[in-house]
Amino acid sequence: MPRHVPVTDTFPDFAGHLLDNGRFKLIEPLGSGAYGKVYKAIDLTSPCENPIYFAVKCLLRPRFGSRHEDFQLREFTLHRLVSSHPNIIGFHKVLYDQTYVYVVLDLCLGGDLFAAITERKALRQNNELIKSIFIQLLDAVHHCHENGVYHRDLKPENILCSKDGRRVYLADFGLSTQNKVSEDFGCGSSYYMSPECIGKEFKHGRYSTRHSDIWSLGVILTNMIAGRNPWRYAMTTDDCFSAFLYNRDFLRTVLPISDQANLILKRIFHLNPLNRISIPDLRREILDVDTFFMSEDELHRSSDVVRAAAANYAAPPVTPLEDAHECPKTPIASEPVASKSLSSAPRDSEEVYLYARPTEGLQPLPDHPHNSLLDVLAVGSSSTSTSEPESAGPITPESRPVNEPLVEVPELSSDVLGGGSNAITFNTVRATAKIELKSVQLPRHRAPSDTASRPPPRRVGKQLFRKAVQRLKALSESVSS
Repeated sequence: MPRHVPVTDTFPDFAGHLLDNGRFKLIEPLGSGAYGKVYKAIDLTSPCENPIYFAVKCLLRPRFGSRHEDFQLREFTLHRLVSSHPNIIGFHKVLYDQTYVYVVLDLCLGGDLFAAITERKALRQNNELIKSIFIQLLDAVHHCHENGVYHRDLKPENILCSKDGRRVYLADFGLSTQNKVSEDFGCGSSYYMSPECIGKEFKHGRYSTRHSDIWSLGVILTNMIAGRNPWRYAMTTDDCFSAFLYNRDFLRTVLPISDQANLILKRIFHLNPLNRISIPDLRREILDVDTFFMSEDELHRSSDVVRAAAANYAAPPVTPLEDAHECPKTPIASEPVASKSLSSAPRDSEEVYLYARPTEGLQPLPDHPHNSLLDVLAVGSSSTSTSEPESAGPITPESRPVNEPLVEVPELSSDVLGGGSNAITFNTVRATAKIELKSVQLPRHRAPSDTASRPPPRRVGKQLFRKAVQRLKALSESVSS
């Protein structure tokens, strides 16, 4: 099979290249991706004693009138529209030659938030910095939404940092859109996609881009606190996500997060997008947090899984980068962003159409599993269609999702399902649309070691939830008919 060669492998070395009639000189490469290279550039018209530097992104010029050109122009237009915000990377101009496109942007020399989390571990046990950075991010995303721009690819790799690591700037608007609702399923980076954006278990033809961005913010907040992703994919076939649907406090059983942080994440990670917390309300709750981390006493009383996650994220205090005067530290404003709370504002009809209430007649599930299972009836399931390419970059802090906490259980055989108190089966009664719970006794089990030679047994969580969802949907259809 031929190896895929990135487009940038064919690019020349642009160092020394002059742009804009000799105004900008490209000095040295800063980074390279699948579709472009970024160079540090000096503005030759700036004073010699105080030169001004920029970042210049070099891209291949698309064919005139092509779909690729449309995407590129959309990215430039929407980025320019919102770039006046102090926490969005500044967009200055676009220059062209016969073969390449050159985008002149603000220069950020502190790397991205991904590196701050995984390499420098600058946010570990740093409540003040997490609060400051996340508030800046919320303000940037809210500014985009207020101007009708929805990012659709929020992740730590697309958040750039100042040299001192105290200020952040939202970047990369390649997948952004002005559509309040979208049919572009699978758009973005899978770890950060909302369930409705993934689209495989939602059969409505569109999803709300604004609410999908809020979901991504929740995953980023989890990254910042714990250095991990909460799950690999927000689907019922994912063991961690399935466990979260079963127990809404699941994240606190596997990650060293505080009760306050857990409550906030639960308000973000709602299956029904209209139940998610708004950005202004989220901003207020973040400002009120005392700590995002478990106390030493809570860690001592927690499971081995939680203690292992905390130890894995442990690191000595980070040393600030040299010459850290680029962006001085500014205090966080104590007041919310100046906007009416979205949770109390009238909902847009284009967003509401998706999420009708579950079919009348269905009764909530008592205690376990969590009642949010019924929310699946409001969104269904369907196949996925992807339009724009998924963004590239490291997949997750620590290069993997939360995998140690997963509990493996043997396949349930018919003779096991005979009585007990540790698992559930679902019985449906067509006449009354009532859902009853039966308890079954599971054999004792433990998580296999990382060095286990045999493949792990299938996991019962996704079987139970997939069957439950299928039966609930069948029940819904029968009641509505």
